[in-house]
Amino acid sequence: MQIIHRLTVVSNPTRVFEVGTEIEGREVIEVKNMSLEYEDHVHSEYHVLDEDGELISNVENAPVIVEWKTIAEDGPVPENEK
Repeated sequence: MQIIHRLTVVSNPTRVFEVGTEIEGREVIEVKNMSLEYEDHVHSEYHVLDEDGELISNVENAPVIVEWKTIAEDGPVPENEK
């Protein structure tokens, strides 16, 4: 299974949200892609969540760099995903 490990918002200043880091005393546990694709456009949105599932930040319609990481759900990682 692949998860978003790091989300870099290309802005001035650049903002980086990385799983396992802290933002204002809250640990980033998950970055969720909430984007929607329509017939004539795409609405890009990412939610950065803490350990309680609460929203730390959201990023909408901004240029981003998404870095993915493969994790094992139950058991070893399949050979084709190493």
